Order: sequence, then C-alpha cells, then structure tokens
Amino acid sequence: MKRFAVLLALVAALFAGACASGPSLPPLEGEVAITILHTNDIHSRAVANNAELGYARIGTLVKNARAANPNTLVLDAGDTLHGLPIANLERGASITRLMNAVGYDFMTVGNHDFNYGQDRLYELEKQLNFPILAANVYKNGKRVFKAYEIKVIGGVRVGIFGLTSPENSYKTDPKGIEGLSFTDPVAEAKKVVAELAKKTDIIICISHVGMDESSDPTSIDIATMVPGIDILVDGHSHTTLESALKANTTGTLIASTGSYGTALGKIDVLIGMDRTVLSKKASSLTVANSPDLKPDPAVLAISDEIKAIQDPMLAEQVGTTAVELIGVRNNVRASQTNLGTLIAKSMLDISGADIALMNGGGIRDSIPAGPITKRHIFTVLPFGNYAQTIEVSGADIKAALENGVGKLPAPDGRYPHVAGATFSVDASQPVGSRVSNIQIKGKALDMAKTYILVAPNFTIAGGDEYTMLKDKKLVNEYPSDAEVFMLYIRKLGNITVDNI
Repeated sequence: MKRFAVLLALVAALFAGACASGPSLPPLEGEVAITILHTNDIHSRAVANNAELGYARIGTLVKNARAANPNTLVLDAGDTLHGLPIANLERGASITRLMNAVGYDFMTVGNHDFNYGQDRLYELEKQLNFPILAANVYKNGKRVFKAYEIKVIGGVRVGIFGLTSPENSYKTDPKGIEGLSFTDPVAEAKKVVAELAKKTDIIICISHVGMDESSDPTSIDIATMVPGIDILVDGHSHTTLESALKANTTGTLIASTGSYGTALGKIDVLIGMDRTVLSKKASSLTVANSPDLKPDPAVLAISDEIKAIQDPMLAEQVGTTAVELIGVRNNVRASQTNLGTLIAKSMLDISGADIALMNGGGIRDSIPAGPITKRHIFTVLPFGNYAQTIEVSGADIKAALENGVGKLPAPDGRYPHVAGATFSVDASQPVGSRVSNIQIKGKALDMAKTYILVAPNFTIAGGDEYTMLKDKKLVNEYPSDAEVFMLYIRKLGNITVDNI
C-alpha cells in the first residue's frame, strides 16, 4: 500500500510537471512528418495571374497538403492585410475573409498591416479565425498580441512565436501606431525561446524582420544570437528562398517566399521518436512548378464576390500614357524615375508648394504604356496617405534630402523623388554629406529661408526617418496621394516624355 502511494505521488508529480510545462502528450510511437506551408509580403495580391498564385490557388495547395499529411501548419509572415484596392477598399476585411477560407493557422504582423491604424488592425484580428503572434509589440508596458502558442501536431509539441521589425516605428504612418513600441526582436526572441525550450520539441519563429543589409537586426542576426530556433519563416525584405538559403549559415532554417504570392513556401520536417528534429528541408510551390493547379472553389467564390463589387469602379479610365511609367521596387528606391517625378509633380500642382517630396517606398508598381485606370493608380499608391504642406527651412530640406539618399547604394524606401527642386548626390561621400547643388525652382537653396514643402502625411509625420519634417507648421491638407495623382493625370490627359 505504501509502495502504491509512492507510485501514485510520482505519477501525480509527473502529470503536474507536464501540465506546468505545456500540453500533456502521449509518447511518440514513431517518426512524425510535419509540413509547414508559408507566405509573406503578399501585399493583398489576392487574385491569381501568370506569376502570382492568388489565395484560391493557395487554398488548393493547402487542401492538397492537408490531405497528404494532416500534420500541416499554415503560416504568414506579415504585410498581408493592405496593398491593392481589393484590400484597401474594405480596409483589410476582404483579406481576412480569404485567409480564413484558405485555413491559415498563425500569422505575424508587418509594418503595412498597421496602415489602417492600430485600432483597425485590432478589429481585423477579431475577424480572423487564427491568432496574430508578435512578441515584441508593446503598449503601456504590455504585449499587444500573443507572443506564442504551443500546438500539438501528430503528438509533437510545436512552439510558434512571432516577431516584427523595429522598423515599424518609422515604416508605417506614425499616427497609426501612437503609443506602441517595437522592442528589440533579438532580446524578445531570447525570452520566448527560453520559455518554449522547456515546453516544446520544435520551435518556429514567424518573423517580419527580413534580411536587408540596411536592417538592424536582420533575421540572420536573430538566428545567430538565438540558436534555439529550429525554423524561421521570414518576411519584410521580399527575399526569395534561394537567396535566404545562400545567405544563411546558421543552424536555423530560414525560409522566405519573395513577395506578392509568387510562391507558397513548403518546409518538410521529420521528428524522431526521441522528439528531436531529424531533418528539415525547404522548397517552393509556384505557378511554374504547379502547372495544373486549379483554384479552390470556396476561396474563389469569395474572391469573385469581392471583385464583382469592385471591378466596375477600378476599370474606369483616367488617362493614357505613351511611355511606361517605372515603379519597380529597386528602381524607385535608388533613383528618381519618371513615375516618381509625375507623382511629385501632382502634389506640387495641387498645392503650389516650393518643393514636393515623394518617398520611393510609397510607390508600389509600374504603369504600362496605354490606358491608365483607377486600378493602376490604387496599385501604384495603395497606402491612402494624403498630401500635406508644411513650412520648412532650407536646412530642413537639406537634411531631408540627405536622409533620402542616406542608404545608397542600397535601395531603400526613403529615397526622395522630388519636383520643384534639383540636387546632386555623391554616394561615395559620408552619410549626411552626400547632397550638393540644391536648387529650388531654379534658385540656389537658402539654408535660412522658409519654404513650403508638400509630401505624403506618412513622410511629414517622420516616416522613413524623415524626422526633420515632424512637428512643423502645417499649412494645408489635400486629398490622398492616389486622388491627387489621378487629378493630375486627368489634367494632362495623355502622358508623354514632354510633359513628365
């Protein structure tokens, strides 16, 4: 009887320990294969085309994967809820419907997921059938989102946690994130992994931190300094899987799918009977390697319903262009293009300011030669920023331009497209001393003079580190950058090399 009591106490202690450290589980009876499917930086490219999968085809791939292996996890690494008109016209609600239909399990937040403001993001979170995870987003000293969850998959204890970039503090409209702090992802990862290590068999990080060299830290820094992470599903830098695998030399598998839904990432993991990770291998499912892929009918029905409502409005023509207007990401983030010039001119035209400044990161696509529709406009300028004029000194303009070219030769969203002004830049010079020969309306910049500058409210609020423009005297406000651009195109009628 005494022996039975001791045995009972031991079992109770073991059970209590299991409950305290995570879900109680039966022992593994054999090796367990887990499939992880993941996306990142879709930016609301919800509808399929020749290169982009779209949510309906992603839905089929998810359904097929779960039929082949019930131990399947579907993750998204952020910059998902905002982008094209299909998302923006419903302030993200259309995307939550599509993601629910696909069957995502978890996501983290990207900087553009805050574009409707934090209150709207919290509303969208409630519409999702799955959690948003982000360990390093705080308000009033408390985490805004869940840091992590533990999910038992095939008997394996899987810890999933989220991180987002500290660049959120200046890569989204500052007014939309007032009161929020984005803490060091490395420090937060160390805290979370220390907790999860006691409770799980495998740890997965969903990270919107990225691998851009201009970022600090990068996802590689996280993997290097927090070795307990087995798999890191990455976003933010639009890095392809091939580039991620090449750049990463850590023991953590880092996987990313580029952007815009051009690939669905797939990670095959094998867990041994002793609950250790035996293997992990990443690959990509694309339009090219899935040629007979059909859309999932349920997801497609939702997509078609949304499109039917929005298409007539977006198809309306507002003008024509005789030349392609260049908005390619790496171009507009490293040099002024004809499209950047037109957008800056449109703000100058409506405001009568001395100088217009458009950050390259706000330009999201090109416009081909031919008719220009509202869809083109909202695709190029999807963020709903509105034009504002402020009073600045010549010294402020110099500081703004220095900030704009400060990351060259690396492409960066802060790159300044201007109108009403010209300047020279020498990227071989030290940061802060690269800009010279600044002229405003044909006259040399006077550092002490007061000028009127027009820019998107994102930039004027200090976005992309244009902090020298914050808290300046507001002169006037105008419609959204997309509406201002549309008015200017209507005014020009046909865009040619002569009127750009």
